Amino acid sequence: METSETFIDSLLRQLPFDIGTDEFVQNPYRFYDEARRASGPVHRTPSGDVVVLGYFEARAVLSDPRFGHGARTAQDRTGYGVPARTFLLTDPPGHTRQRERVRRAFTAREMLSLRRRIGDVAAGLVREAARSGTADVVADVARPLSARVVGDLIGVPEDLRDRFAQAAALLVRGMDPPGLIAPDTRERIARARVWLARDIGAALRRPAGAGILRALARGADGRPARAETVATCAQLVAAGYETTVGLIGNGMHALLQHPDQLAWLTAGGHSEQACAAAVEELLRYDPPIQLAPRCALVDADIAGTPVPRGTVVFVLLGAANRDPRAFPEPHRLRLDRQPRHLAFGLGAHYCLGAALSRLEATAALTHLLARRPRPTGHPVSYSPARIARSIQSLHVRLDPAEGPRGSVAAER
Repeated sequence: METSETFIDSLLRQLPFDIGTDEFVQNPYRFYDEARRASGPVHRTPSGDVVVLGYFEARAVLSDPRFGHGARTAQDRTGYGVPARTFLLTDPPGHTRQRERVRRAFTAREMLSLRRRIGDVAAGLVREAARSGTADVVADVARPLSARVVGDLIGVPEDLRDRFAQAAALLVRGMDPPGLIAPDTRERIARARVWLARDIGAALRRPAGAGILRALARGADGRPARAETVATCAQLVAAGYETTVGLIGNGMHALLQHPDQLAWLTAGGHSEQACAAAVEELLRYDPPIQLAPRCALVDADIAGTPVPRGTVVFVLLGAANRDPRAFPEPHRLRLDRQPRHLAFGLGAHYCLGAALSRLEATAALTHLLARRPRPTGHPVSYSPARIARSIQSLHVRLDPAEGPRGSVAAER
């Protein structure tokens, strides 16, 4: 069985373009287009593995039970310092059992109860950030909002939340091929894995457990399931925190880059409903996760391309969401679309926290738009991560007070 490092390293060698360049970090979509023009929607690598660049082909793979995580994409060690496999890296029937235990924290009733708190937290963060007239959308709004929400949902004690947030950002960086990560950063990632496992374990020992920690603290047979709980919560922290940060930062940047769409969104009032609809196109346009690896669990095929059992399939979500066959003018942000994007995946492994991420992004955008965000001229750069995609810092000018509904927010 391959280790997770050798599997991730193989990603760097298999893709039909070089993900190690700064140009790829700034704009991967140009590389996706070139590869799709050269190879079509399905690309066979020299070693026999498959890269999926097309929307319809990606939907087929993600929704097909013949493709899962398997031995090559889900290792016995989770990468978080705990020798246990979690539902995020397993296939049915084990996946179904574990996912159901976590799903209880993401029911519609639970999301409704969180909605008001998320709105209140977002409003307070934006209000504080706007006091000076300028703010960093990522540092002042996206990161603290995501940290508080994930902390509440999982049941992270207040005194551990800052360290959880720091560890989450590092663990997402650790999804990349090790050869693309500086040695000192790899050391920090390793330390973060230890912190997170230790702190989740400490939270489990507290008598007043809450959130997902409480739901997972005992296995299906009623006995303690500490190792599985620590591993699952560690992965949920990393996935839930950084993905939402990326969605908010990427989304706000896309709006600033398309002033006509920003004006269109605010012309009828920066309502929560309008922002919720806009989030779907923002997810299509620049999704916070670019890759979903799968493995053929049996002999299968993708659009007529034979895929023998054991073949690794790299589903490029960012490429699929910009497939011109599915989305006219794919490189243009159009908020009047109702896109059936793949930013959260599809099928059995559809992102469990998708509804929560949408709520957070909607709340953040609603309150930011009420302050008429405008560019400041500061350069914008993306995180060096390749699999996850997020803005590192996004400075905007904000009005100290909320404007009236329908105010135009597209000034330059």
